[in-house]
Amino acid sequence: MSGDATYEWQPCSILFPRIGTMLSRHGVRTRVILPGHYLVRRSRTLGGRIYRRASGGEDDLG
Repeated sequence: MSGDATYEWQPCSILFPRIGTMLSRHGVRTRVILPGHYLVRRSRTLGGRIYRRASGGEDDLG
């Protein structure tokens, strides 16, 4: 990911659990991100990666 594409949502697959910043309808929170399919982008304000679920679920924004 480079340039402006860094700040656009990109598909991502997580194979191993990790601690990360997750976006949900309730806001951004640090959580354990379990294996699965996510969308990821770089945060302009937080500087790190932000994840959100790629498919419909309780925390999905779509």
